[in-house]
Amino acid sequence: MRTITTLSAVAILGFLMLGSCKRQDAPIPKIKPSDGNKLTLDGGPGGSYAENAVYVDLSTDKQSSVKRSSWNLGFHCGAEFSVILNSSMDMSAMVTNSTDIKSVNKTNFDVEQLKLDIKPEKLKIYDDTLGRLNHNVIAEIKANANDNKVYVVNSPTPKGDDEFWKVRIVRSGTNAYTLEYAKLEDQQIKSLSITKEEAFNFKFISFASGPVNVEPKKEEWDFVWTRSIYFTSMAGTPVPYSFSDLIFTNHLYKVTSEQIIFLDKDGKSNGKPTYAEFDESKLSLVTFKPNRNVIGANWRSAFSPGAYKDRYYVIKDNLGNIYKLKFIAMGAGGDGGKRGYPELEYKLVKAY
Repeated sequence: MRTITTLSAVAILGFLMLGSCKRQDAPIPKIKPSDGNKLTLDGGPGGSYAENAVYVDLSTDKQSSVKRSSWNLGFHCGAEFSVILNSSMDMSAMVTNSTDIKSVNKTNFDVEQLKLDIKPEKLKIYDDTLGRLNHNVIAEIKANANDNKVYVVNSPTPKGDDEFWKVRIVRSGTNAYTLEYAKLEDQQIKSLSITKEEAFNFKFISFASGPVNVEPKKEEWDFVWTRSIYFTSMAGTPVPYSFSDLIFTNHLYKVTSEQIIFLDKDGKSNGKPTYAEFDESKLSLVTFKPNRNVIGANWRSAFSPGAYKDRYYVIKDNLGNIYKLKFIAMGAGGDGGKRGYPELEYKLVKAY
């Protein structure tokens, strides 16, 4: 009788363990992505100088607005020790020959070098407009602290006034940065430690208030609408220019996109499917590109017609959901919108 009881207990325990394993091994259920929606982005007051950048996640119909002036530097959370400037506030920077932050001031650095001017040689004082981390003004932070120089940065205020700071950044262990910073003429140096967090592309700091939240987690946004230093052509040569109404995709976390223009210059069909016609059967026509500025400034004109009606975009998010996206209005060229509050529409083409 005792033997039967023992065997029964073993059998029950094994059954429970097997059930537990099955529960643990069960696949995580998919979260159904949005079928599509219409959004009016909350750029806030300011018109073409709207105060907010707006991050958009198509699969959840979410937008997240943050003041463009809320941060100064972003610290990459990936393998590289890379630092970005706040290009949405036209921040510029130049390296000095010194590793002693206290020694750098206006007597040995000409701040005129950092002021915005529409000249080709000025592009080098701004971060890469293509978003390539290895082409930014601040070089990758070296493991040897003595290899990291002081930079002088111009961080214009919301009113457009130039404000000059000096910064020096070193690595702190294998997963963090140490930032030293002060106004250019100050001798009292502040220090901050910034630890990488895998869930984000960057961690951000403000010279005025320290660590701040800017971007959502990298899995939770597809593109950002913002103002930024960008480039335009002058006599065939690229020069820096501050653009409003730019769209940058989350290229650092697997978001890809393509532009489809379906009308020719005379407004007639060029044979490509319209927004209404585009469905899963047309995906073979798309070559998804990893560039962050496939949309960029290509979706609109600050003059007539405002938001272009001859094109739309196809976006694949980090999970593989594919959406078609068109812009309805931006508040320019008589398109019926309000500047700073662009209107867009999107529709799910294929779920992952």
